[in-house]
Amino acid sequence: MKAYKKEVQFTIWMTAAFVLVGNVGLIFSIFPTEAMMFGFPVKYIVPILMGWFGVFFLTIVAGKIGNRIDDEIEQENEAAESSKEAKGA
Repeated sequence: MKAYKKEVQFTIWMTAAFVLVGNVGLIFSIFPTEAMMFGFPVKYIVPILMGWFGVFFLTIVAGKIGNRIDDEIEQENEAAESSKEAKGA
């Protein structure tokens, strides 16, 4: 059951991270600035970069960690099945 709890917590944290990174443009609308980056105003380029690369990076991280958690769940299920078979025999 620990792996299932870990998966739920991971899902909640990754959802929050995706929402935060995907909507970082709202932060720049709340706190406007006149700075420039790569020849573009920061309030435009940073939300675009965070939306593209931030979400891309989080997707890779979520995939790798999610696969590890799925492996843990599979191991727990196999251990539970083997213990049931041992008790039944």
